Amino acid sequence: MSKLRVATLLFFVSTFVLKFSSLLREMVIANYFGSSAVTSAYVAAMTIPNAFILFMLTGMKEAFLPSYYKFEAKGQGFSHLTNILKGTFWISLLVSIIGIALSPFLMPLIYPQWAGEEEVIQVAIWTSIIYFGSVFLVGINAVYEGYFDSQKKFSFSTFSQTIVVLCTIGGAMLLHGSIGIYSVPLGYFIGTILSFFIKLVYVKPKNFLDWKQSIDRQEVYAFYLIFLPVGLTIAVGQVNLFVNTIFSAQLEDKTALANLNYAFRLVNIPQAVFGVTIATIIFPIIARAKTENNMALFKRGIEKGLSFMFLLLAPTVAGMIFLMQEVVQIVYQRGAFSADAASETAKYAVLYTGSVVFYSIQAVIAKGFYTLEKGHYMLRVGIISIICNVILNAILSKTMGASGLALSFSLVGFIYSAITFTTLYRMIEGFSLRYVGLEYVKMTIATAGMLGVLWTAKTQLALQQLHVYLYVFIMGAVGAIVYFALLWLMKSQSIRELMNIKEFRRQAREGR
Repeated sequence: MSKLRVATLLFFVSTFVLKFSSLLREMVIANYFGSSAVTSAYVAAMTIPNAFILFMLTGMKEAFLPSYYKFEAKGQGFSHLTNILKGTFWISLLVSIIGIALSPFLMPLIYPQWAGEEEVIQVAIWTSIIYFGSVFLVGINAVYEGYFDSQKKFSFSTFSQTIVVLCTIGGAMLLHGSIGIYSVPLGYFIGTILSFFIKLVYVKPKNFLDWKQSIDRQEVYAFYLIFLPVGLTIAVGQVNLFVNTIFSAQLEDKTALANLNYAFRLVNIPQAVFGVTIATIIFPIIARAKTENNMALFKRGIEKGLSFMFLLLAPTVAGMIFLMQEVVQIVYQRGAFSADAASETAKYAVLYTGSVVFYSIQAVIAKGFYTLEKGHYMLRVGIISIICNVILNAILSKTMGASGLALSFSLVGFIYSAITFTTLYRMIEGFSLRYVGLEYVKMTIATAGMLGVLWTAKTQLALQQLHVYLYVFIMGAVGAIVYFALLWLMKSQSIRELMNIKEFRRQAREGR
């Protein structure tokens, strides 16, 4: 097996571990703290610093790789790494200091409804302080994770992020009895420090950067001109979550914010896993097409990305909706998380599922924009989505309460994906909607057939009398077999080509 295949396999495995460890973190928080007002305060407070954290972590990878490769080609890769590390350190440190200083004033200002509840507002303030305290090291970690990706050490990058998640889990498990909900942000802070020192030891301090080199401010400035629009585009989703958080914190039900967060984190797993997987497969194809000026291959890559994405998401999302109550029960219902909380979370999760499909499709489209160096279009559409989110939140939260906020997120996802899809379609002068549409019809029919079999099994075979774990496992296995069998009978090209990506590349080059 080639080194590239080994690296790719390790990347996929480490990605699955990272995403499911993130879900485990939410399970631990639900177990120890439930969906209380204090938990809602924690969720609300961490949303703001988390926007900066995701801005650095995800945006840095998109911007640093091409920038590093450009300087590496001139023999200045290490010098460039040093400049970006030093520049990012000072920028991140400034954000940390400002965030820490403003937290005691910002939290009561944003969430005035908690002003009379001392414990709740203190949780919000200290959660914000601790997370902002982590930002300066997150910046350094982000640069080095981008560097590891440039060296094709993808698994090490995701491993370092997994360390942070595991420390967050460990903090909650070990310290929840003594310091309560503060154990969660404290665990994150410790994980960030540990992740930094692992990188420092792995690379060795003398090779970490050129300690004597002065910062080339012009080079750092030029890099951040590229990085900012990319990072801001990626942070759009987090901004929309923050908007939802503000509206949900104003609801009379003080547990709604926490339950909405649990629901979102649960349904986000398929999007995160499949989004990363499909984008990883497609991105090198369309990037190579751009380099070779092969628009036929570029279009074919987008078509396949959209088809592969729906191939995996259609049965997953439909199956989750069908089994949502049982899935939430398995994942969250234990300890401090009650049956009532599980019921509310399942209701919100169903309404969030639309966002899974739309944002996953948008993830493929985004790769097209980034490959064409048209990322600023994504930023414009992202701003439109934020405005739409505010309007829809204001309307739906009044008419539907917390459920309206979950539905709003899905509707905004539809608007976002629809605009980006049509914009890219016009930009590249179209691609085969007939192929994509036909594949979507086949997948929809197969999904409907799968649901029909599952409904029959549920009502006629009395499977619900089984233990919930066994019930979900059997239904999931039966659903997968039926879905893929139906697609195979309908001769779906996506299954055959996903199983043979080399053949797809050959056909794409031939323009087939």
